[in-house]
Amino acid sequence: MITKIHSGKVLFGNEIKENVSVYIKNEKIIAVTDENLTFDISIDAKGNYVSPGFIDIHVHGGAGYEFVDATKEAIIKASDIHAKHGTTTIYPTISAYEYDKTAKALDAVKKYSAEAMPNIYGCHLEGPYFSPLQSGAQDPSFIRTPDEKEYTLLYEKYGDIITRWSYAPELENSDKFLAFLNEKGIIPAAGHTDAIYNDMLYAYKHGMKLITHLYSCTSTITRKDGFRRLGVIETAYLYDDIDVETIADGCHLPPELLKLIYKIKGDDHMCLVTDAIRYGGMSDAENISCENGNIPYVIEDGVAKLSDRSAFAGSIATTDRLVNVCVKKAGIPLVSAVKMITEVPARIMKLKNKGLIKIGYDADIVIFDDDINIKYTIVKGKVVHKND
Repeated sequence: MITKIHSGKVLFGNEIKENVSVYIKNEKIIAVTDENLTFDISIDAKGNYVSPGFIDIHVHGGAGYEFVDATKEAIIKASDIHAKHGTTTIYPTISAYEYDKTAKALDAVKKYSAEAMPNIYGCHLEGPYFSPLQSGAQDPSFIRTPDEKEYTLLYEKYGDIITRWSYAPELENSDKFLAFLNEKGIIPAAGHTDAIYNDMLYAYKHGMKLITHLYSCTSTITRKDGFRRLGVIETAYLYDDIDVETIADGCHLPPELLKLIYKIKGDDHMCLVTDAIRYGGMSDAENISCENGNIPYVIEDGVAKLSDRSAFAGSIATTDRLVNVCVKKAGIPLVSAVKMITEVPARIMKLKNKGLIKIGYDADIVIFDDDINIKYTIVKGKVVHKND
């Protein structure tokens, strides 16, 4: 069975091609051409953009559920709402909790990921090895230094589902933890950290090339005995090959800050993430009040805030909103914004055959209009959501 997507503007690498069609067979892209090939089913893009599917490497939940709820319903429904907004690959993210709750969540994702859409290729553990001074919306009662017995046991049981781990490089025993991550092929990322330059330099030289949500719980320049010391943010800018997550919801990072990050890091090393929590993809009209563990927060103004309004507690964004903010508010070219939510996260997560519309690649495709309203979400050649 061959599907033809036609009459669209195809985002083909760093250019937009018109008058070409995309042909899909057996979950793969088999042609991108202006030739009329044989097909069985056609999808009329109606002049809209045809893009690689969006990849979200940092997302806690949505639709009133979080992945840490550890139920089949939570895994499927939290994933589904993001698929409606153009996400075709998702990495469930688990915050800092006690061992048993973390293990239960990993077990649930492992059990039910095959039944969820979009694609789930692993989990991101965001903690618990963080700086208490940069806990943000993470519950400080669960934050601790790396525990070799704990992380070894988690790997022994769930190493096939743990693909990335965020930690604070300045902590005691963090060097041993980083070596463990590298040995096991788990992607290390610096997050919720008060690290100074020397901490970051050690981690960078030993394989840490990713920053978890830049500017959110990441240290900046400090002074000691009058001398300035770089922090996480400056280190990320100093080394060209460090990738940075950006919560581009227009709240966590205002448009002018997105412009700055884009100017310095470019579209090769800037990665868009939702960091969506339980109410991802939902309206904030009712000013919902809720809790993350022992941390109360409120949903308003399009974002989750700590209940005292002193800081943000996570986002309610979806990937289409990230692209919209980058293009419409930050003035970033569409091809770059799309690259930062497709090709870049695919490279970071070492995904083969994803992130591009290219022959031989998985047929993960979204079709959207000029305002980034999603018309079709296609996962491995199958239409999973349609809003035509």
